[in-house]
Amino acid sequence: MKKIILFGILAIILAIGAGVYWLFANLNDIVKAQVEKQGSHFLQTPVSLASVDLQPLKGYGDLKGFAIQNPDGYSDNSAFAFDEIKLDIDVKSVSQQPFVMNELLVSGPSVLFELSADGKNNLTVLKDNLSAQLPKSSQPEPEASSDKQAPSSSTEPFLVAVNKVTIEGVKLTLDMSAMGYEAYQLTLPAFNADPVGMPNGLPAEQVGGAIVKSMLDNIIKQAKKAVEDKIKQRAREEVKLRADKELGGLLEKQGN
Repeated sequence: MKKIILFGILAIILAIGAGVYWLFANLNDIVKAQVEKQGSHFLQTPVSLASVDLQPLKGYGDLKGFAIQNPDGYSDNSAFAFDEIKLDIDVKSVSQQPFVMNELLVSGPSVLFELSADGKNNLTVLKDNLSAQLPKSSQPEPEASSDKQAPSSSTEPFLVAVNKVTIEGVKLTLDMSAMGYEAYQLTLPAFNADPVGMPNGLPAEQVGGAIVKSMLDNIIKQAKKAVEDKIKQRAREEVKLRADKELGGLLEKQGN
């Protein structure tokens, strides 16, 4: 009887071990699939991710080839394209709630700000799509228990928190061709998006949406300022051109 019980316990341990091994062995594929599925749902446009390399026990994560397609009504180009996103994972939080990322670093993303003939833009469309999908409630998560154990059932959300979000070297393309302007590029200064889910965490599927929304808020603000500056510069050039033309005509008459 004791042998049967021991064999039963051993079988359970092996089954749990196999499950944990399967999870870690397939973690990258699971995350890739969820990023593409949830991202496409929240933004209402195709989202793709080339590869994921997560090593939570080493405190490291790397996502490559992330792209957000332009929404309907705009060009077929990508609105966002990130070559690489690096994650600094808090190793102590791997088996706890919430799962904490010390920093999420996005380096050198390419962003397209495309204006339509009616003055609307693609990034605001994406932001509106995202806002419509994110939960309306701004209430904080309940206080985490002192032991911070992982969820006890599959129905409980897995909570994630990101302490710092850094975006650097944004290569912004302003496409104003629909309004008669040539497209031009500029590099935005580095900025920090808002921390997400601190201190008690948010459901994992909401974290990416919250980060993208914070990034969109910042980039849209800077892009609109650049568009305004460009329009003012063109207006000044046109005024100067007319003034020079009128002055030239006046001088010509006086010369005669």
